[in-house]
Amino acid sequence: SPRFLARRPKRWPELVRLLGRMAREVAPDAVFTDVREQSAEKHVGFMALFRDGRARDTVAIWWAFFMCLLAVYSAFSWLPAMLTSEGLSVSLAGYGLSAYNLGGVIGALLCALAIARFGSRGPLLLCCAGGAASAWVMLGVGATQHTGLLIAGLGLHGLFVNAVQSTMYALCAYVYPTGVRATGTASALAFGRVGAILSAFAGAVVITAGGAAGYLTMLGAAMALVLIALAVVGRHIPKRAGQQRI
Repeated sequence: SPRFLARRPKRWPELVRLLGRMAREVAPDAVFTDVREQSAEKHVGFMALFRDGRARDTVAIWWAFFMCLLAVYSAFSWLPAMLTSEGLSVSLAGYGLSAYNLGGVIGALLCALAIARFGSRGPLLLCCAGGAASAWVMLGVGATQHTGLLIAGLGLHGLFVNAVQSTMYALCAYVYPTGVRATGTASALAFGRVGAILSAFAGAVVITAGGAAGYLTMLGAAMALVLIALAVVGRHIPKRAGQQRI
């Protein structure tokens, strides 16, 4: 990355060429100083995730990854079982999971484009709200009476949920300075994987106790909690207009 090269004077010519490719022309003998990350260089390591005002963002991002991956893997693991328990055939249940995944591909692309233009706060919070609302709206859709509508709803839900999950990595890359960026992202993903593991148990308990209604309620609640967590994050990616960050 440009910040990685900026900290290595011997590689400044490479950085000059890279910036030129990014339409940011600089003189060949330019001297680079990364003011934003000078303080972070003093605190490289796991505890740096909680220094310089990053503690709140770190905890919020961990919680967002935890709940979002719980929702994602609850769908991967239990969506077909939920649909068949409501009377649909195995093939139709497969269509439901396919719609969820297809929606996720579209959502990830659209949310990435939106973040590049409008920053991350608005698009991520909107997708979280959409993920919660789409799950709760499906509570009133009968699986056997309105199968097509239910499958379309699952596609829409997958669009919102996977849009959030896929683009939170970009948020991590912005929140954490270069020296601890890998540590910050990896720790968030580790907490997310704990949520993914728990989804195997949560899905079984919820479907057994509450059927499809309980399952959809859980998915919506998980995304509502992701919304709260991402709203707490203070260092969101800014809008593109007037932005010169590299």
